[in-house]
Amino acid sequence: MNKYRLFQIFCLLSVIFSQIASAGTYQGLWVGQVELNQVNNATSQTNTGTLEPVKHVFDITVLLHVHENGTVSLLKEVTMMQKPIQQDSQDMVQRVLITDDSLLPEYDGIVRRDGKLVGIRLGSLAYDFPIGQNQVTLTGSLSPGQTLECTIVMDENHPTNPFKHLYHPDHQQGRKVTRQIQFTVDSEQNSDNPDDASFTLVGEYLESISGLHKIPLKISGPFEIHRISEVGKLNE
Repeated sequence: MNKYRLFQIFCLLSVIFSQIASAGTYQGLWVGQVELNQVNNATSQTNTGTLEPVKHVFDITVLLHVHENGTVSLLKEVTMMQKPIQQDSQDMVQRVLITDDSLLPEYDGIVRRDGKLVGIRLGSLAYDFPIGQNQVTLTGSLSPGQTLECTIVMDENHPTNPFKHLYHPDHQQGRKVTRQIQFTVDSEQNSDNPDDASFTLVGEYLESISGLHKIPLKISGPFEIHRISEVGKLNE
C-alpha cells in the first residue's frame, strides 16, 4: 500500500471517528508507518554499532494511543466501536477504542458491511506482546522534541517465538528475545496545532533486538504517524 493511499484511509477514518478532545492535547489513537532504512553490520569484526543504509527499505505499521492523562501505549491491535449514551435527554452514540476482544460483544459497530454494523479493526504484525498483554506502556510523552521508550520481552515459550517450533523435536523451546524501542519526535513539525483534523507527527525510530544474534541487532528509520481518533481512553 503506497503512502498516498494510506493517507487517504487515515483521512477517512478521521472523519468517521472524530470526537472533540481537550484543546492543545495529543490524546487519541495514532496510526502510521516506520521506514526501516538502516541496520548495523552484525558480521563486522570492528564496528558492529554503526548503522548502515539497507538495500531494500522495510515498512512496519505502528499503533500508538495517548491516554487523556498523557500516558502513551504501543498497541498490537485495536477495534473502533461505539456505544449508545444519553446526553441532554437525547439518544446519542459515543466512539470507543477496544483492545480487549472479550469486550467487543458489549459494543456496536460503526460501519455497515453485508447489512450489519461492524467495527473497524487495525493491527500491526510488527509486535508480539507477552501472553495476556494487549498493550505496552512507553515512558516519555508524544509531542515535538520528546522521546518515547519501551522494552518488549518475548520469553522462551512464547507461541510466536521464532526459535520455537511445535512439531520439531530440536526446537521445543525458544530463546529469550528483548526489543528496546525508541520513538524520537522531531522538534520541527509541519504543523504545531494538535487540534488540526489531519494532524501528523514525524520523527526517528530506533530499535535494538537482543537474543536473535550473538550481538544486538539495531534498526532505524523515519516514522510518520497520523491521529485518526481523539478518544482518550481504551476499553471504556
